[in-house]
Amino acid sequence: MEPSLPMIESLVRKIKDEMFSSVDFYSFVSPSAYDTAWLAMVPDPTAGNDGRPMFGECLNWIVNNQRDGGFWGELDGYGNPTIDCLPATLACMLALKSWGVGNGNVERGLAFIHANTKKLLEEYHDRCPRWFAIVFPAMIELAQNQV
Repeated sequence: MEPSLPMIESLVRKIKDEMFSSVDFYSFVSPSAYDTAWLAMVPDPTAGNDGRPMFGECLNWIVNNQRDGGFWGELDGYGNPTIDCLPATLACMLALKSWGVGNGNVERGLAFIHANTKKLLEEYHDRCPRWFAIVFPAMIELAQNQV
């Protein structure tokens, strides 16, 4: 006896329900500190004059996910910060400053930027991603205007 189309569809639905019932789809995408910071800077349009972020959980993520070295972003295969950490750290610091929170995080981020920018730029000078030449100077300009 051959299975009917409704029977097959029912089995497929059952399998999908079982497979995806406990899956957090956000776990398939690793959080990007840079992108998270930009989301954290978006004001909530329904807040009126209260001035709160639309995505408060992003701001909380920034506060709670600064790395021990004072930066945000990815590590290379040896556990060292990558060049991506420079714009990510600046963006996270801007997000915190824009809402007046995480002063300690901002200080640690600034210390990282001062201590590591030259080293990272020298290390990555021959393999610097193209986007970096646009993003990093713009992030520096934004940071300078924020102060």
